[in-house]
Amino acid sequence: MVLESQEELSYAKKREVLLILNEYGRRGWNFRWKEHMAISNELLAREYESIIRYLLLRAIINQQAESLKARELTINLYKEFKEKLLRRPWEIELVDYIKVFRRIGGHKGSAIYRVGFLRGIKPISLFTYRIMAYVYYIKKLEKNKESLRGIIEESLNVKELYDLLRNDEILSIGWVGKDPKACRMFINWIIFLYNKVWKESIGLSMRDTLMIVDGHVGKVFARTGLIGRVRYEKVRPYIIEAAKMRYEIEQLVHEFPEVVPFYVDNGAFYLFEDGYCLEESPRCDSCPLSRHCKKYIKWTGYKIYREE
Repeated sequence: MVLESQEELSYAKKREVLLILNEYGRRGWNFRWKEHMAISNELLAREYESIIRYLLLRAIINQQAESLKARELTINLYKEFKEKLLRRPWEIELVDYIKVFRRIGGHKGSAIYRVGFLRGIKPISLFTYRIMAYVYYIKKLEKNKESLRGIIEESLNVKELYDLLRNDEILSIGWVGKDPKACRMFINWIIFLYNKVWKESIGLSMRDTLMIVDGHVGKVFARTGLIGRVRYEKVRPYIIEAAKMRYEIEQLVHEFPEVVPFYVDNGAFYLFEDGYCLEESPRCDSCPLSRHCKKYIKWTGYKIYREE
């Protein structure tokens, strides 16, 4: 890892940029949230516990996956097994889970989990240990007469909930990394549902949401000058190390109480998804941040930067 300092935006400019990201993320998320969650209106009419369990499975499966295929897989698992998947998943044979996985991802599953990114782990093995982490976590809940809804509603703060889910003896098998982005994503989805869809008061507000900060989000913070120190890979300049900048980025966003971390994170990601802050040849002139951005375009999320 290499650390490079750069001139950053003024406090006032940072506020303007974060407000733009917040609004861009809020509007984009409100339009796309069902698509991101891969959730149908039929499922949304179910009990909260079923919805929450479905989203937990969705988050676990999504890790290191091709996003559209991961959504398709979750949707098809529910179509195939219905409420049993959410209430008694241990009654479903592993071979039947694998049949659905292969139907969506191909015989090897490489359409879902790309082999080259897994360092020798077979896609089907990856799916197996993740689906089993979900299955046996739900079985543990049922055995102990507990519910995910109860765990969420009884949590005193977001850190307590995050630590509980991240460090669970069974669920931890299914997470990737020490600070799993999927766990953060799952918690954000649940906070959004309670606050904006179900309109129910719990101890967690939208301001309590967590930032995921993948490579594309970290790239926006680096390119704009929102942060003055950028960490990047020594052997592959200038690919940023987003996970190592997450804490600093979260702390910055928390300095501005008028923005929601989840919306800011989404707003930064959508700048990539909507074709503005691309890895190569970014469309800076038409970008919503163009007036304020420092345009340090050498920083990338995943591709090696080359001078034109």
